[in-house]
Amino acid sequence: MTLKRQLSLMASALILLLLTGNLFVTLTNSSNYFEQQLNARAYDAATSLALSMSNAVADGDKVKLERMIDVLFDRGFFSEISLQLVDGSQLQRRAQQAAHNESAPMWFINIVELNVVPAHTDVTQGWQRLGSLTVQSHTDSAHRDLWNIVRGEVIWFLWMALISLVSLQIILRWMFKPLERVEQQALDISKRNLYEQEKLPRARELRRVVLAMNQMVRKLKTIFAEQSAITEKLREESYLDDVSKLLNRHGFDQRLQHVLQQPDGYSGVLVLMQVQDFAQFNQDQGREAGDELLFRIGDILNQWHRDHSDALISRRSGADFSLYIPATDLSHGEELVEQCFNLLSTTALSQRGGINFHIGALFTQRSLVIEGTHVEVPVTLVDVLSKADVALRQAQTQHVSRYGFYAKAMSSEVERTASEWKLVLEKVLQEESIELHYQPILDSRGETVLHFEVLSRIYDQQGIISAARFWPMVERHQLTPNFDLLVIKTLLEQLQASSLINADTRKKFCINLSAASILSEPFHDQLEALLDQYPQWRELLCIEISEFSVSHIESPLARLAHRLKSKGVDLGVDQVGTGSLAFAYLQRLPLSYLRIAGSFNRGLHLALDHKFFIQSMVQIAHNLDLQVLGEGVENENDIEALKQTGVDGMGGYYFTPPINSLDAALNWTVNSNDEHNKN
Repeated sequence: MTLKRQLSLMASALILLLLTGNLFVTLTNSSNYFEQQLNARAYDAATSLALSMSNAVADGDKVKLERMIDVLFDRGFFSEISLQLVDGSQLQRRAQQAAHNESAPMWFINIVELNVVPAHTDVTQGWQRLGSLTVQSHTDSAHRDLWNIVRGEVIWFLWMALISLVSLQIILRWMFKPLERVEQQALDISKRNLYEQEKLPRARELRRVVLAMNQMVRKLKTIFAEQSAITEKLREESYLDDVSKLLNRHGFDQRLQHVLQQPDGYSGVLVLMQVQDFAQFNQDQGREAGDELLFRIGDILNQWHRDHSDALISRRSGADFSLYIPATDLSHGEELVEQCFNLLSTTALSQRGGINFHIGALFTQRSLVIEGTHVEVPVTLVDVLSKADVALRQAQTQHVSRYGFYAKAMSSEVERTASEWKLVLEKVLQEESIELHYQPILDSRGETVLHFEVLSRIYDQQGIISAARFWPMVERHQLTPNFDLLVIKTLLEQLQASSLINADTRKKFCINLSAASILSEPFHDQLEALLDQYPQWRELLCIEISEFSVSHIESPLARLAHRLKSKGVDLGVDQVGTGSLAFAYLQRLPLSYLRIAGSFNRGLHLALDHKFFIQSMVQIAHNLDLQVLGEGVENENDIEALKQTGVDGMGGYYFTPPINSLDAALNWTVNSNDEHNKN
């Protein structure tokens, strides 16, 4: 029972007790008063009537005596008047002989008994006694007056009780409002929403409680800020350049190596850029001017990065920069390099400033299936960097700013134009011919499947094309909301058609959404309408967004997440560690889990800085009740090192490659994977 209800019941009981006590006192005093009045009236009436009757009795005029008795009796104040003469005759009138209305309810008359005493007096003439007169008062008027008094008291007290209880509820609600805010604040703290109450209650005790809660919030914020600052500083020192605020050589090479080792395939363009005669520029203009130039180049590239959030951009050393931009084919890559070159040549590295720069580019590609045949193309980081460096040296043969591509790599795939890609993608949307693969994510012990990561594939005459290859063209043609909706719809349809989904085998299915979809308000409405069509399966969904996209879409992402949370859809952040956003977003967004980028997990047993970073992220996430998952693990030593960091789950090709059937994924077990690894 709530404290408010207890106080209300106590107040009601107190009011009832006061009403009962007051009624008892009023009734007792009033009944005593009326008894005295009735007895006094009877005595006065008897004395007066006896005096009036003395002559009539002496004369023996009984008619006159009866009239005198009737006159007094008909007034209705007396229940009995009797005259007993000395000769033995008697004149008497009783109440039943007089008509009267019911003065009060019988139950009230029975409860409130009035002790009326008959008044006796003698009728005399001189010293001679002629008879005896008895008069007894009638209680009807007294009961009527007492009933009216009690009824008026009860009605008055009921109105007062009602007004008092309503006023009490209003006062209690006002008094308990600070406690309700404290309760909501405590619940929000458990949900990682930390804030202080600005409005303090007037009551001293409640004010102390609110101040204590605010102090706890400040302490938690301080702890989280300190942990985040340490982790962010580690990330900046390890992977960011302190002048340009881009990735440094180590961070870029690590992530590019991760891309080149993707088993699902990839395609993109590697760019090496160098400012000509930068050392001479430093000597002529000063080191501060050189740092300013590097900062402006970094700022321009960061602005360009907003439209290409999945690109990698770094400053390698001096005035050397490197970029990796996902592209669908060589033609698309050439277009992206030209855009980057034109942007730099019209801003930070304009010809008017007398600064020349050169770009060498290499289109890299690895396909899983070509013309129905699985093809392995071993590509190393050293190989692609050396070829891009060759292209850069060729461009530097010209003394003006220019860019050049390394000779086209041999490939049996047919190059598509942008319009041809658009036709292929529109056909996929029209026919809803996308295929979903499922990558199991296991718990930290590697025994239980926590959820499945959903990967998309499309088919054409050349075979399977992974999302890493066709998605850049999806974004270029602004089809991302349509493809994201198609992936979700296909998953929901497969869940509905599967006979293996039940209360015991239910797992979460995670789908990565694009930033362009999150920014589209119509997409929010369409997604919500789609989920409403499958109410029994929507709680199995998780949506993910890459960390490097969060900074540009945080507000619409929060709106979408809150809309979907009521439908049971969780929100997670993918590729954690690849963004430059401060970790404060972990508090602002209603997250359920984090997924550490695979580039941190590869070779983890040899990289102490990676291990410390993941441990720090795990500590921060667990303090906010978030799960932490690792992806892209392919080595047993890396798995053991990842377990030591305290992550809640992991997945990768070490356990199993993506499974191309939902039922097959649901039937997949850890035991079958162990047998596969032994073989």
